[in-house]
Amino acid sequence: MVFFLAPSLIMALAFVFSLLAQRVPCVGDYLDEETLNRMQQREEYLQEQMTKLLLEIEEMERAQGRMGLQALLFALLPYWKTVSVLCLFVFLFWFMWKIHKKFRGVEDDSDVESSSSEEQQQEQQELEQQEQQMQVVEVEAKDEFVFAEEFWPIHTHQEDGEQILSLLHHLIDICQHIVADTFYPVPAHTTGVGSVYEGWCPLVNEPVFCVVVSLLAPRGHTFHPDLGAPEELPARNSRVRVELECTCGREQEMRMRCFLHASAAELRNQQSNLLHSLCTDSYLDVEKTAHWFQNLIRNAWKCTHLSAMCSLNVTQSKRSCRLQVTDVYKKIFLVEMLFGVQQDDTDIFLSSQETEVGTTPSTTWPQSCAVAEAKFFLLVAARAEERNFYIRYMQVCAYILAGLNFSVYELKTVLMHLLTAIPLESWHGRYFLERIDDLLRYLRCCVEEKHLGHFFIGNEDVPAEIILPQDFRESEPLNLFQHLEDAERHEQALQELEELQDRLMSLLIYGK
Repeated sequence: MVFFLAPSLIMALAFVFSLLAQRVPCVGDYLDEETLNRMQQREEYLQEQMTKLLLEIEEMERAQGRMGLQALLFALLPYWKTVSVLCLFVFLFWFMWKIHKKFRGVEDDSDVESSSSEEQQQEQQELEQQEQQMQVVEVEAKDEFVFAEEFWPIHTHQEDGEQILSLLHHLIDICQHIVADTFYPVPAHTTGVGSVYEGWCPLVNEPVFCVVVSLLAPRGHTFHPDLGAPEELPARNSRVRVELECTCGREQEMRMRCFLHASAAELRNQQSNLLHSLCTDSYLDVEKTAHWFQNLIRNAWKCTHLSAMCSLNVTQSKRSCRLQVTDVYKKIFLVEMLFGVQQDDTDIFLSSQETEVGTTPSTTWPQSCAVAEAKFFLLVAARAEERNFYIRYMQVCAYILAGLNFSVYELKTVLMHLLTAIPLESWHGRYFLERIDDLLRYLRCCVEEKHLGHFFIGNEDVPAEIILPQDFRESEPLNLFQHLEDAERHEQALQELEELQDRLMSLLIYGK
């Protein structure tokens, strides 16, 4: 509106100034009467003209009142860029002033509230770190959980293994009744050992359910472990010496004559002792024991009601009892029963397992940590949130080790060391890739240093629940990589480490 009224006002003011600018005749210092009259008339005329002009302006204002705002905006339209820049500068100036004011306020209060501000900053940093960790965990949980649970699911034979153990417990009970009045070893409890019962049996392999049957000395006899060279652990050439014990004064209770002090005539009607049946030179013979136990299992199977529904075949084996069990659905299970003599009250057994195929003497019972290993994994599973979380790691290791010189037992030893070094809550699905990487890094360090310590010998980190012989705990750590002192074998091991890494990457990327 102002811009439309400006031309009219200018014209009116110009008209007034033009009239005033006309020459006024003067006579000396005073005006004559005629001149005064003319001036009064001119003043009245000018007032009339001014009044008309003001009336015209008011009429124009009323006529153009509604269009005033639009006209103003239209008039400002050519200058919108300039106005926008000015507004932007004003806003930036205001924003910087607010920041400066806030900063100055913080500086003024910093001396008074320094401790509280530091705590707040620490809390803020902790919150940010927690948020970042949560984001990382969420990403890892999405990716690694998919890999751990879907791409490489846990397939175990646990249910089948429990059924086999139940069947063997039933057979052992029958065997105990059969040998109750004899002088043969007494089969005691059975323990599932090996890859199937530990859960990491390679899926491509047909599972063999391996159990250790603990043998107790019969009445009137005692078993004494003869470990051989004391510096060799675990003992490879240990034997089980059989001795007769005096039963005088307990003959009625034990339903037998004393083998040591009864006369030959008194012993004529008594079954011969163990030294004459299953021993060679006073040592328990593994091959004789295996043959006797195979017949014992056959007789026990005849006494069970399961023989009407299932079939059991005993196959020949020099140092164990191998079974082939076929259930009602014609599914076949392979079972190997090893014999073990417990060393004192520990979790270490003298086992019938061969140290080297075809070369183990019949009276040799090597020390075995298989029962201790099974007990270790049971303890770990009991302490962890997820019972069988370690199974997947062993499955992957067994898969990528195929065809290489590294043994599964060496990788299992690495796993047991790391399970005692890393908190168990850091082994579950979302940490799967990290722990697999830790396994290979640990293995690489051991190869480079040419030293991998046996888990049960000279290791202070073995759980106290696992009972070991005193020499196991006091001995120097046994090096499983002693053979890497050979330069050629060491170089080959380093090359196979690269192959292991490549296989793992291929497994992660391509699934094979």
